[in-house]
Amino acid sequence: MKTTLFCIALIFFISGCQTSYIHPDKNAYDFERDKNECEKIAKYLAAEAGKPDNPFFIDSECQRCLEVKFGWKPKN
Repeated sequence: MKTTLFCIALIFFISGCQTSYIHPDKNAYDFERDKNECEKIAKYLAAEAGKPDNPFFIDSECQRCLEVKFGWKPKN
């Protein structure tokens, strides 16, 4: 059961951070670096909030981090 939930969470997490983003001054290498940092932050915040396996919380925090901390905007 835990394995199934973990796999579902992983799929949501991976697909959630696959949103295309744009930044006026940064390139793809910068995005990967920023995304990795945001994933670490999002996982930490999820654990602190008592939601370590909640892919929706992690995805939301990852997106918020990319936008607020690093200035990436979702591509329309």
